[in-house]
Amino acid sequence: MILRLKLQLLLSIVFISFTGYSQNKEEVLEQGKLLYKSEKASWHGTDLLMERFKAKTKVVGGYFSYTEDNRNINVFYNRDDEPKVILSFSFDDTYLPGAVKIDSVARDLSSYEKSLYIIRKKAMEELQTNEVFEFYNGTNFNPVPLIYKGKKMVYFFTGPQSSNVVIFGNDYLITFNEDDTVQSVKKLHSSIIPLNYSNDPNQISSLHSHNDESGDIITATDICTLMLYSPYTNWENHYVLSTKYVSVWDCIKNELRVIDRATWEKAMKPNNE
Repeated sequence: MILRLKLQLLLSIVFISFTGYSQNKEEVLEQGKLLYKSEKASWHGTDLLMERFKAKTKVVGGYFSYTEDNRNINVFYNRDDEPKVILSFSFDDTYLPGAVKIDSVARDLSSYEKSLYIIRKKAMEELQTNEVFEFYNGTNFNPVPLIYKGKKMVYFFTGPQSSNVVIFGNDYLITFNEDDTVQSVKKLHSSIIPLNYSNDPNQISSLHSHNDESGDIITATDICTLMLYSPYTNWENHYVLSTKYVSVWDCIKNELRVIDRATWEKAMKPNNE
């Protein structure tokens, strides 16, 4: 109880507003929330596909999601060499079934969708050939294409095939040049970090650590994962510890605070109780 009160006090009075870390905090936050919107749309869209359009699964070649004009759009395309969108779902930020707009008429991909399709396809090719990717039993890779401030990229998440577990790590970022050739492939965490959760009301927080290669603060993939999975847990906060900083993600408010690591450790010492 004392530790919890100390954490609350520390978070209420100390957070870092300067740009001392290697990543841009606002860009990480923005990308994390865009990834969440994309993944959330894909989750709900896949459920609707299986519930209401199961016959189309025979011709689906793949899917991706994106945000446009305040709508979160999930599209499924066929297996043609020049694929067409055969089904799309458009969600608002509530993702409530009653607010979804459905289009089951086949159409050409928009120019924006073509860009997402191309980098997703090239990312999947990279997944099959680049030895940086590590594969684990009981998991699957999930590619999420994103165009952020004109920069083309694909994030790879590792998702669990079992329930009551959240996976951090074993995630990757592929960036692309203007001509859609691969620019770089980066492993975002040095390992896979599965965290189990339960209905235990005392399990109110969780944490994982970053080495220097993972960066000073929380990653966009961490934020997306927390926004997707924390509603199924009792977590109030998740902590990401790096050498210099502690990133604190508020799982209730979906807000990020970054604290100096030395300040954090000083406050947590028993003699400060």
